[in-house]
Amino acid sequence: MKKCGGPAICPKYSVAGVIVSVHLDSLQAERTGQRGSSEEFFFDINAKLDEKKKSSGQVALSFELGIITKPNVVKYTVAGTVTIEGSGEDIRKRLEVNPKTKVPQILFTVYQHVFSAIYVLSSVLNTPYPPPDLLHPMQEKIQIVPATARNEAPQDAKEPEAVVEKPPTATIPTTTTPTTTAT
Repeated sequence: MKKCGGPAICPKYSVAGVIVSVHLDSLQAERTGQRGSSEEFFFDINAKLDEKKKSSGQVALSFELGIITKPNVVKYTVAGTVTIEGSGEDIRKRLEVNPKTKVPQILFTVYQHVFSAIYVLSSVLNTPYPPPDLLHPMQEKIQIVPATARNEAPQDAKEPEAVVEKPPTATIPTTTTPTTTAT
């Protein structure tokens, strides 16, 4: 199996002037308690980014995300690699920390990619899932890039694009977001 070499394994996204590939190495969900009949849940997220490899026009980062509920019902952990391709200036912008949320811009894209997998796990375990906007992402357009050869540039804007626009959201100073769930 190729690592981030095929579109089925590692899709590529065009985000704010760069191409982003997210590859998951580990995805886990652990039920840590029982769910009440009508509880309000808060989600805390811990994130870690480490530079693995850097070259002209490309940066590879390892990431780890840990998401836990309060009260303690479930813990989700995700680890993998995110690769950013583009100009040095555009890459630097994606690695900058958002001054309002104190979260690096690239984590918005990583979380958006892993959210659907976490949602599926939560459905199987019948546990609460974190909100899709847990990191309070800014409005951004994401284009799914068609499969290209490894060193080929993506095709021009003539390709159809999937646009995901989120309305502006209020920023809460912490990364804890309440969710009310009823069973």
